[in-house]
Amino acid sequence: MSNDRTPLLPSSPEEEQQQRIQSYTEITTRTVNELENGHDPTIQKTIEEVEQKTTIWRTLRSKAYLRSIIMLVIFFVIFTGLEIALLKLNLPSVGPEDEDALKFPKNLKELRRLNEILSNYIDNHFINVYITYFATYVYLQSFSVPGSMWLSILGGALFNFWLTLFTVSICSAIGSTVAYLISASLGSVAVVHLIGDRIAKWNEQLVNHKQHMLNYMVVLRIAPLPPNWTINLGAPHLQVPIGAFFWGTFIGVAPPSFIHVQAGAALDRLSSSDELQLVTPTNVTCLVAVAIVALIPVFVRRYYKL
Repeated sequence: MSNDRTPLLPSSPEEEQQQRIQSYTEITTRTVNELENGHDPTIQKTIEEVEQKTTIWRTLRSKAYLRSIIMLVIFFVIFTGLEIALLKLNLPSVGPEDEDALKFPKNLKELRRLNEILSNYIDNHFINVYITYFATYVYLQSFSVPGSMWLSILGGALFNFWLTLFTVSICSAIGSTVAYLISASLGSVAVVHLIGDRIAKWNEQLVNHKQHMLNYMVVLRIAPLPPNWTINLGAPHLQVPIGAFFWGTFIGVAPPSFIHVQAGAALDRLSSSDELQLVTPTNVTCLVAVAIVALIPVFVRRYYKL
């Protein structure tokens, strides 16, 4: 007796596998269509929540960036006002013909003129001139204002050589640390916005060298690149310890400052037609030698796996 009923299950494993594939394809196609058309209320709600959070985050980030820039500008204006007040009140009075020369020197001519004026007053007003010099150097370093090199040369002409070298080194360390703290607090959002990609790249390179930060800071301060303002702003975001940052700066700026101060000590002996020779083969060789010496502990630790 024959059976006329159609079998409910596939007659072979191949047909069963084909049926499963077809069913999976239909479900996948239906799900994709629902996602594209937004028919699934749960999925649509999730998409809307993500878009809303993204918009809120972008708005907050934009506001935080603007707030960071405003705070930095206010901070800069306040300290610039204090610096101008210090220059006006602490320095000895000069004649009207010399008032225009009391400014940050930008070239050798202005440097000579400022040196002539201050040299006439330094014997009777040493403390005033020195305090103004110290505070001005810290101000320039704190806000990465150009002119530190000329100020180092001026110090070599006005003060004792070793006093000037120590002053330049300690002022650079203090000013750079102020910039470090500003970047870590007030300017954090602005710094990440401006040089975030560069910081991320450096962080990848330094991740295995955290124990050598002091040595690297010394070398970075000796090297002409990257610029000091980049180091000051990026260091807190690279997890450079503030102690290593301060002492690395103090030690690292000493060799190039030695050259600048030495040039300042010889400023009075130069004629009006002479030029300062800062970049010479001897000076470059000395700076390279100091940088190599600073890296010797790194090579030793790496070689002996200390």
